Amino acid sequence: MIRAMAAVLVVSLALAPAALAQAKRVAIAGWGPHPTLNESIEGFKKGLSEEGFSGAAVVFDETNVNFDAALIPQMLTRLSGAQPDLMATVATPVSAAARQQLRARTFPVVAFPIADPVHAKLVPSWSAGDKLMTASSVALDYPAVLDFFKTLLPGVRRLGVLFDTGDDSSKAALDGLQAAAAKAGITITAIGVDNPNELPQRVQSAVGRVDALFTVASGRIQQGMAAIAATADRARLPVITSIPQAVQQHYALAAFAVSFGQSGLAAGRIAGRILRGADAASIAPYRANAAEHKPIISSRKLDALGLTLPPALAACNCVVN
Repeated sequence: MIRAMAAVLVVSLALAPAALAQAKRVAIAGWGPHPTLNESIEGFKKGLSEEGFSGAAVVFDETNVNFDAALIPQMLTRLSGAQPDLMATVATPVSAAARQQLRARTFPVVAFPIADPVHAKLVPSWSAGDKLMTASSVALDYPAVLDFFKTLLPGVRRLGVLFDTGDDSSKAALDGLQAAAAKAGITITAIGVDNPNELPQRVQSAVGRVDALFTVASGRIQQGMAAIAATADRARLPVITSIPQAVQQHYALAAFAVSFGQSGLAAGRIAGRILRGADAASIAPYRANAAEHKPIISSRKLDALGLTLPPALAACNCVVN
């Protein structure tokens, strides 16, 4: 893959040296091929294009480690050695490694789609970036999320939260839900997962103890959505999520979330500003407000659970077949 990318760049340089002499070089350090991450990268490139960096104005050096954390240092060394004008790091594991390994770099980094860049210590706060680094998140407005789920499922009082015990971003999502739950009149039951193979047992352990399950945006959790759905379906337990694609695939009943493409788009716009001379430290990480969250509901799951769409959501135009 790397050799093929290098060949493409060499050919491009030979064909259009004058144009590419002015082009910005953007490295994309990926975590691995996955629909949500692919969507975020597409959004990133679109955001850059909106800022005037497309076609001959930008050259991408893009690769990933296929979810193998041991390969991240090697990837970062290669990409940084090419002296890009900016590097985009995709997902928290890659971004955290870049934050540590590339401390002495001179080029800026934009991290996305990060569940919580503050919790992951990529940036000092939600109001500012760090030196040479800022981020775009998929962090949720948890009070708004819980309000949506109470509208969809008025009887929900006990919410089980499946989270990855080895993922700081996953734990941050649990913390955010717990902080908002009391005001919403909801009790949270935390259900930790160490290994995707444990998911069916963990879901089964929640049956009778919770009214619905919530799955956080964690790679281990999302890889097991089919297993989660199969076990929950047998118990007629609604599954709600922060990943819209899980609803489109009818693994989950509903989501009220920020799309990964939207986070990537925001990251691309941030990158464009930086490439035009803005200081990364002066740019606050992107976090969607409640109005930017989008609902999505599976009609198949509504039918399977014997539920009807509440009148308050009748005009949402958010039901997928």
